[in-house]
This record gives sequence, structure tokens and C-alpha cells, in this order.
Amino acid sequence: FFFACAAARPAPGKALPMDVSLTYATQLKGMLDKSDGKDKFVALLQYAAMFVGAGEPGVALSAQKSLSVARKPFRVFKPIEFLMPLVEKPPKGKGVGACLAYVKAIGMAVYMGADHFVWLTSSGVLNDGPSKERQSFFQNLSLWSWFAASLATVAQQTSDLTGALDDMSSCGDDEVSKKQAAKKARTVMASVATSSAQAFLALALLDKTPFVTLSKRQVGALGVAISVANCVALAPERKSKVA
Repeated sequence: FFFACAAARPAPGKALPMDVSLTYATQLKGMLDKSDGKDKFVALLQYAAMFVGAGEPGVALSAQKSLSVARKPFRVFKPIEFLMPLVEKPPKGKGVGACLAYVKAIGMAVYMGADHFVWLTSSGVLNDGPSKERQSFFQNLSLWSWFAASLATVAQQTSDLTGALDDMSSCGDDEVSKKQAAKKARTVMASVATSSAQAFLALALLDKTPFVTLSKRQVGALGVAISVANCVALAPERKSKVA
């Protein structure tokens, strides 16, 4: 969505080119104002470098590794951020919903936390043992935790999507309510697709994808697509001016 304004053509009553450019620039700024937005945007660049380099030694691979390290400051307190809701307001009940909430929160916390230990090991901070084995352990723990958290998110959002579709059915002839329910359903459906793709990406990074083996370039392309979707989700809603 960042570069869509380059191809925009104004129609009668539609936004002018400058207004369109400012609108997209405002969206980009709004996304980058958030630490998550910065993280996802750098992830987009990281996976783009993976796509270009295809995992082969060279400038692209060096850029990919550097961009991966550049994301660390945006994730320093993420494990605490994911765990605090469980402490402040634990999920009610002992059913599937509560279990999914715990799996998602703890999985994401371990994903981020273990990734910190990957960096600590690779940078030599933790150097009192075989660093390669330790780094591999934390890397696998991080990615498997991301996979589990993504699956839990998919299960949660599938339930939300069912509820949104039920709301659409119960709106009857109320067009306003029906449009609101449809908008919610589209948002949840996009989240389900993104979370499912993230679970698959985690398996691809682990070289554990079922039925198919992805090349580094294909993994990079998948990462780029997911990062774009995450950036779009984090961007403020577009509010363009009209002539």
C-alpha cells in the first residue's frame, strides 16, 4: 500500500494526487510511530533480502542478518508485554478458549524471549559452552513457540469469524449493521489468513514443512507477503480528502 499512490489516477470527486500521496505518507508515519510497526517494516526488509539473496553468501545475506539484529531493540520487552495480560486479567474458565489464550500468550513470550537468547549466544555474551548447539536450541525453541502461538491464534480467530458471520446473518434487512458485520468479518478473515501463513512460515524456517520443501527464496517471498499484511494491519485507516 506504500507505493500504490504512484499508480493512482484521480476520478471526478475523488482524491487529488497530492492528497493521495499525503494520505499514504500519513499511513506510513502512523505505522512507524509504533514499535510493532517498526519491527514489521524491518522484517519486510529482512525477508526481501532473503528473497534476493536466496540464502547464498553475499551482500544480501549480510543485509538479512544485519536487519534481523536491527529488530531486537523493538522486541526487548515483548515477552513481558505478552505475559502481563495473563497476570492482570487471567482468562476465565478452564475451557478451550482459556487454554488457547494461555498457549498464544506463553507461546509468543517464549518466541520473543528465546530469540533474545539466540542473539545473546551469537554475539558471544553467553560463551561458557558450545555456542552453536545452544544457539540452535534457542532458535528451534523460538520458532516452535511461534508456530504453536500462531495455531492458537488461528483457532481463536476462527471462532471470532464464525461469530461475525452469524452476526451478518442476524442483521436481516438492516444494511448499516450488515456492512459493519461484513467489515468485521473481512478483518477477522484477513487475520486468520495471516496467522495461518505465519504458522507455515515458522515451519519453513525450521525446514519442517509437510509435503513440500521451500527454497530460501520461496521462504523469503512468503515472509515478504506476511510482513506486508502485518504492515497494512498496523497502518491507520486511510482518510483521504476529496476535491
